[in-house]
Amino acid sequence: MSSSALPAVRFAPITDPTRQHAFFWAAPAEAFDALLATWDRDEELTAEPFEFTDPRIVNEMRSWLADAQQESGRPATVMVGSVENGQWVKWNLETVPRPPVPAF
Repeated sequence: MSSSALPAVRFAPITDPTRQHAFFWAAPAEAFDALLATWDRDEELTAEPFEFTDPRIVNEMRSWLADAQQESGRPATVMVGSVENGQWVKWNLETVPRPPVPAF
């Protein structure tokens, strides 16, 4: 798939009230509002826009989302990784080094 055919991607951390736990999700831009709305239904969780600035993360996620969308036939969301108590505990991009833990 050419890079021009890859979807624009947006990111959101989903956090608990203490902000000690966060799950970073990615969604195609056209499905981003639905991602936020889905998570905001839970009173215990907060979902908000976030930007990864490393182009390797953005490009890898664009490719992953395109593959997921091709398989399912609809926009998909995927978990980039999760943070607990200021440390990455899960990072789903094997070819991209973990960035410093983002402030959120």
